[in-house]
Amino acid sequence: MAILTCLGVPGDERAWTALGFTVNDGSVQIGQVRCELTCDRSWGFDEIHGEVATLGVPTAVLPAMTSAAHHPCGVTHVDHVVYTVPDLDTGTTALTAALGTAPRRRFHPRGPKGPEMAFYRAGEAFIEVVASGTEPALAGLALWSADLDATVTAIRAAGGPIGDPKPAVQGGRIATVWHGHLDWGLAIMGP
Repeated sequence: MAILTCLGVPGDERAWTALGFTVNDGSVQIGQVRCELTCDRSWGFDEIHGEVATLGVPTAVLPAMTSAAHHPCGVTHVDHVVYTVPDLDTGTTALTAALGTAPRRRFHPRGPKGPEMAFYRAGEAFIEVVASGTEPALAGLALWSADLDATVTAIRAAGGPIGDPKPAVQGGRIATVWHGHLDWGLAIMGP
C-alpha cells in the first residue's frame, strides 16, 4: 500500500502561519505528510505501482518523514485529500494501478442524489475521489484535530478565517477555512 508523503499546496508562509501552523523552509509537516507551499498542486507517495501520467496530477515518489511538527492550532495529521476526476470509473482505475490497491469503499455518502465517491487509505490519510466532470485535480484538503473547538479558537487568535464547526457528512464535525484565504478548499475535522 502506497503512503501519501507529500502534497503541493497553495499559500505562502504568512497564510499558513495565520492558520496556526509552523512553517519551515517553505513547507508544513502535518503528520506523515509534508505540505510544500507552491502554486503547483501535486502529490507524492513512498512507492508507486503503476503509470502515473493518467492521474492528471504531478506525482512523485518521496520517502515518508519520520517526525511530525507540533502546530499551535492543534492539527495533528491529514484526514483526507480531495481528488476530483472526470469520471469515477476511469479515475479509480488509474489510482488503483498507481497505488497498487483498490478503494476501501465506493458509495454515495450524501445520499443517492449526491455524487458517488471512492475512498483509498494512503497511510494516515484517505484519498477521497469525486467525479466532477472536469480535468483531474487536487481540489482540497481536510486536516484532523482531536479538539476542534480549541483549534478553531487558535486559528482565529492567529488571524485565520475559519467558520464555526458543523456536522460533517463523514461523521464528527468540520470547520471550513474561507476559500479565498488559500484559493483552495481547506477544512479541519474533529470529534
